[in-house]
Amino acid sequence: MQDLVDRIAVVTGGARGIGASIAHALAGEGMSVVVADIDGEAAENTARSIGSTGRKALAVACDVGLFDSFQQLADRAWAEFGQVDVLVNNAGVAHPPAPAIEVTPDDARWVLETNVLGVWHGCATFLPRMIDQGTPAHVVNVASEHSLGVPMTGSAMYTASKHAILGLSDVMRRELPDHIGMSIVCPGSVMTEFVAAVRHRPSRFGGAGQTDRGRIDAGMSPDEVARRTVQGIRDNDFYIVTHPPVIELARERWTEIDHAFATQAPRFEGDDIYDTRELVRRRLAARQD
Repeated sequence: MQDLVDRIAVVTGGARGIGASIAHALAGEGMSVVVADIDGEAAENTARSIGSTGRKALAVACDVGLFDSFQQLADRAWAEFGQVDVLVNNAGVAHPPAPAIEVTPDDARWVLETNVLGVWHGCATFLPRMIDQGTPAHVVNVASEHSLGVPMTGSAMYTASKHAILGLSDVMRRELPDHIGMSIVCPGSVMTEFVAAVRHRPSRFGGAGQTDRGRIDAGMSPDEVARRTVQGIRDNDFYIVTHPPVIELARERWTEIDHAFATQAPRFEGDDIYDTRELVRRRLAARQD
């Protein structure tokens, strides 16, 4: 999607961190931006900052874990601008570090419902309207290096949620019409206040919590992640990667998978009877006949 000037973007989790940087970067490309965040006051601050640059920005309080909240966000965006051309599903949270079997049910639901259902809510709400527009559009789902091969101990639910976003996005991109692009951003450590998201945990998950951690003080700047994200939108890249060392972890994962197949299930003549993609293709062809 090369032409971004005078188009409309919606960014969830847009009040701070990567989301705010992406919102500013898209505005810098000439777009109007809807800044959506569970923290409505912070969203207003970011929208005002964008507005000071001469671009139009609208702040909307949105809890991405609630489908109705996303529908209200879509209604506001279309009422204000008449269209949406780029959706960035950036909102995400992480539970306090804990072994997988010690994560509380509330924290598990908070992470999975926000990170996974939040992305699906955005796509299920916005994409039908974007498809009906019939004009070039793009969806960006912000995931993580954890999607590619970083099983971080102490962050099981977060890691699982980011794997799920990759799977969800990979399926959806194959179901979309040609005028809709899709990307998944897989950053590593970024200098943001992401770890403090527990301060805004909704009451249905136990309410706001405390953390002695504030800003992540090591990693890439969110502005650099935003720059690469905008370029990925322009280039219609599915994978948008940012941190070079992550390739080694991805290779480790693939090496282990490759070894498992080589020793347990090597290819043999006639093994296409077990090829899921071919079976699906045949079923679809039979239905058309």
